[in-house]
Amino acid sequence: MIKMKLFIGLLAITLCQEMLITREKTEKLKATVDWEVQDYENNVFHGWTIEEFDAMLGYIKRNKEVKLESVADDTVIPLSIDWSKANCDHGVKNQGSCGSCWAFAIVGMLSYRCCAMSNDKGWLSPQELVSCDDDNYGCRGGDLFTPIDYIKNNKGLVPDECFPYKAKDLPCPTRCADGSDWSAAHVCNCARYLDCDTISKMKHCLVTGPATFGFDVEESFMYYKSGIYKCDGNKFRGRHAVVAMGYSDTPECHYVAKNSWGNAWGDKGYFKIACNTCEIDGGIACERF
Repeated sequence: MIKMKLFIGLLAITLCQEMLITREKTEKLKATVDWEVQDYENNVFHGWTIEEFDAMLGYIKRNKEVKLESVADDTVIPLSIDWSKANCDHGVKNQGSCGSCWAFAIVGMLSYRCCAMSNDKGWLSPQELVSCDDDNYGCRGGDLFTPIDYIKNNKGLVPDECFPYKAKDLPCPTRCADGSDWSAAHVCNCARYLDCDTISKMKHCLVTGPATFGFDVEESFMYYKSGIYKCDGNKFRGRHAVVAMGYSDTPECHYVAKNSWGNAWGDKGYFKIACNTCEIDGGIACERF
């Protein structure tokens, strides 16, 4: 009798966990949106609960608490630009079941620009921001502005091999994984951060390399496969941060962005999003090292 009651209780809990991806929603979106929807069976979030997914949305929108420089807006910008195929791209990463998108966005932008400007080609450690930036909340979320103070105070970030990513909250170390000096391992200290928080400023920032941005995530976003995504009034799930890799004005203004959900999601880990949708904000780029 006890075993039966336990089974019934566990079954009730399981049934109460609402599935994130459904066949019904997949078919409905295919019939109503003008971007390509991922097939139900091939969706990487197939079988996830809403609670599991929501834990990944870790961008916290806060007022700017650091000084950003104004981007030069007197340069002529091209109709499109895309850094995703350039030599300094470090590929699509996977944040796992941790709300560390904010750390991956900052590290993605900084790693690329550091490579392009100073020839340091390594991937920096998102785990350092997750574990060591006390002004944010690790796997429970963070913003895109306060990590700048941490990076400045510590003269950059360590390479990923010094503090490998584990997708969980870990204590901030005093030495690298191989026993080498922690402080001396820090590289890529940005000397000047640019404010890229409008469409015009973002385009100018992207002329010299990737930037960051945060945006509202609606339920339809998890179904994305390709095309230019737009928020369409689906249920709001949370805020997410990504790396802007470029933009285009054809056929309409949109950003090319790199996600941190692995390369099986979306268009090999990338997506396009209209410039004026989903409350996009939080644009930051490093100008000098």
